[in-house]
Amino acid sequence: MPSEITVLFFSFAADRMNTREKTYELPQPLSVKEFFQQYLYPSLKEPLESWLFSVNEEWVDPHYALQPGDELAVVPPVSGG
Repeated sequence: MPSEITVLFFSFAADRMNTREKTYELPQPLSVKEFFQQYLYPSLKEPLESWLFSVNEEWVDPHYALQPGDELAVVPPVSGG
């Protein structure tokens, strides 16, 4: 059963995706990790471990199973100095 999620991109993730928000229709249930690998990695060009993810404003790990209607935020790595 297809499901739809909304993805929010922050900082340079928005630059790389050319948008701050995008809706995806998923043909099958996916974890955050699976979604990242299939839909985001080619454009974001940083390994999964470099990103933080939240779903519906709660931090989640990459094994979280996305649900229809979820809002996934993709937060890029931060460096200090």
